[in-house]
Parts: sequence; C-alpha cells; structure tokens
Amino acid sequence: MLLLAAWSTSGWLPSGHAMRMALDLGLHRALEKLADTNPAKRRSLEEERDLVISARIWLCLYWFDHQMSLGTGRPIVLRDETSVRHCRILLNHQFSSPSDLRLVAQVELIAQKTQIYETLSPLNGNVNHATLSFIRRANVALDKWWSDCDALHRETMDEESLLRKILMGELYYAKLWLVCVALRGTSWDKMPFEQRELAFQAKEAASNCLNTFLTSQAYRAALRYAVHDSLVTAAFSALFLLKIANLFPGEVELPSIISQVEQLTQLLSEVAAERYALTLRLMLANLRRKLGLGTSMPTPAGAAATAAAAAAAAASAAALGGTMDESGMQMGGMMVDPSQQQQQQQQQQQQQQQQLFGEAGFNMMMEEFGFGWPLEGGTIAPAAIPSWLQETNFTDLGLPINGSDDIFLNGPQWMTDLGGPLPEAW
Repeated sequence: MLLLAAWSTSGWLPSGHAMRMALDLGLHRALEKLADTNPAKRRSLEEERDLVISARIWLCLYWFDHQMSLGTGRPIVLRDETSVRHCRILLNHQFSSPSDLRLVAQVELIAQKTQIYETLSPLNGNVNHATLSFIRRANVALDKWWSDCDALHRETMDEESLLRKILMGELYYAKLWLVCVALRGTSWDKMPFEQRELAFQAKEAASNCLNTFLTSQAYRAALRYAVHDSLVTAAFSALFLLKIANLFPGEVELPSIISQVEQLTQLLSEVAAERYALTLRLMLANLRRKLGLGTSMPTPAGAAATAAAAAAAAASAAALGGTMDESGMQMGGMMVDPSQQQQQQQQQQQQQQQQLFGEAGFNMMMEEFGFGWPLEGGTIAPAAIPSWLQETNFTDLGLPINGSDDIFLNGPQWMTDLGGPLPEAW
C-alpha cells in the first residue's frame, strides 16, 4: 500500500490504509523496542532483524503521512512524535543499511517542516518582525540539519553520490518552501523591503535546487524512477522562478532562468512526467508572450503571420477583460466563470480567433508547447488552468493551500487526445 501511494498523484487513501495496517501490526512500537537494552529482554537475531524492518516501514509511513499533509493542505493524521524519536538508532545497528541515512534524514527534515508549517500557516501572509526572526531561525536550523546529515553521508559517499545530491536538493527546496508558506496570500508586487528580500532569497534557493537536479548525472538518471514528491520538488522550483521572472523581469537573469526551466522541461518529458513538463511549457510560453521574447521551439512555416494574428487576438481578449493563453484561448477573464453575457463574449472571441487563425490556428499555437494536437480535444481549456497559474494569481507566489492540485495541470482534462489519462504515477 505504501509503494502504491508513493508512486501515485493521489496517494492519500492508500497511505492511510497502510498506516492503519501498521498500527494494527504494532509497527509504531518497533523503535522503542530497539532502544530498550534491558538484558532481561534479549532478542534473537531473527527478532532483531524483524524489529529493524518494522522500524523502517514505520519511519516511511510517518514521513509519507506528514509529507502528504504538508503538500495537500490536509490535516496530519499521525501525531505520535515519540514513535520516531529513536530513529537514529538505525544508523549504528548491526543490521543497518546505507539507505537508513536517507530515511533518517527525511524524518528529521519533515519534523522541522511540520513545525515551520504549524507556526507560519495560521498567519496567512501577515509578516512582521517576529515572523522574520522565526524565518531566520528556521533557515539556521535547516542548515544545521543538512550539515549534520551530510557529515554522516560523507563518511561513506563521495560528493557526487546520488544520496548527497538529493540531500542538497532537499535543503534548497526546504528554504524555498519556507518562504512560500510564510508569504502565502501576500501580493508580491506590493511587498515592503523585508518581504521582497525574502522573495529573492527564495528565488536563489529555487535556482540552486534546479541546478542540483540538472548538473548531477546521477540525479538525472534517477529521476526516471522518482516518486511524485521528487517531481513536484523540481517542477515547483521551476514554476516559482518563472513567476519571479514575470513579476520582476528587469531584476533577474531571464536567459539563465529560461535555460534552466527549458532543460528541466525536456528532462521531465524524457522520464514520462508530462503532467509537469506541459505545465512548465505553458508558463514558459506565457512568459515569452508577455515579454515579447518569442519561442525557442520550432514553428511551422508562416509562423510570423500567425504570431501577428495571435497578437491581434490577445489585444481583443484584453479588451474583453481577459488574457490569451498560448493555445489561443482566454485565461483569467471572462471564461473562468462565464455568465450569459460572458458566454456571448466567448462566442464573439472564438469567431475572431477563427478569422485570424483559420482551422489550423490552435494547432500552431499548441506546437509552441512541443505538440501537434488536432483542434478537437487537443487544446487546454481555461477551466483546466490551475488557479496558481492563472493571470489573476500571478502576484501570489505563496504556497497554494491545496498543494500540487492548485499548481499542475490535471491529466484527464487535457491528455484525452493521447489515448486517455496518463499513468497515475505521473
């Protein structure tokens, strides 16, 4: 059940079943029993091995429950912190394995992130001096977590080893996540200096996180087998950079950001993580349109004429109260929640687009994402655009309350032309 949950985008239910099965089996007491060195309770080697296996399963369940809760906005189910307090006993046990380092590091990090979330989330973006002080202390604590865990990894692993690269990536992502939780709901285009400084610290953390993914051959190779959480880490970092670039185009290195995101997009496509790759393509195309950068993707003959037509359609859409996405459909304005009057405007807009683009217009715009879908079923409907990516929320870089469901496109709504929804793991 735990494996099913880990490689699924909707692992909440199977992980809950796994946890209750573990409680029934008494796995939550495994670490406490391992820590009990009373000579009167001597165990056989087989009993000791079973306890170690039980402890590992329980630590995985503990981590996954907390990670799912922090990533989806749902309440944490497992609140028994005492069941994991002896987790480091695995590191020096006779039956320890190299992967125990990774497991213990994850559990200790998720404990810190849980404390951060429960402190900052109720503030709803209301940042004062006390909040800034807490964020600084949290960053120090995260650095110490990484330093302690990396020292343990360094004893048996070189600098380029996969587990040490994962550890580094998790540090950068935790620092990005920290700021996004603190400033949830804050309008980032009207931030005071202190909050603006936090935003750019988070930008550096996101860039470093992506750089860790992209420059490590071991990391790139392992991404093919990554669980949903690892893919979200990479893709959210990229989306955050694109939002920063949208808000502060004159204060960031646009070529560097675009290059990083394009590399990650290609990598995600190669490992069949198309849900995340297409979301990034959508945001990249929107950034280029806004800044007049053009596309780095191959376009068909006559692209110049199509671009001019697209600009005219976008101007028309703006006059109607919305914006145009790269599929030639309106975002953020009238089509998000249409009334009768808005439906009439929608029909008018579609007629204008038909005149400008012709029958192949949507195809040509979709090719900018790297696809050649037909008109029927191959376009991205405005209702399918996650709320965090819509124009009305572009100034909000905080962590969405519903986690990845508010960030990434949902497969069944836009992948029907590829033969049905993507595998559940992606």
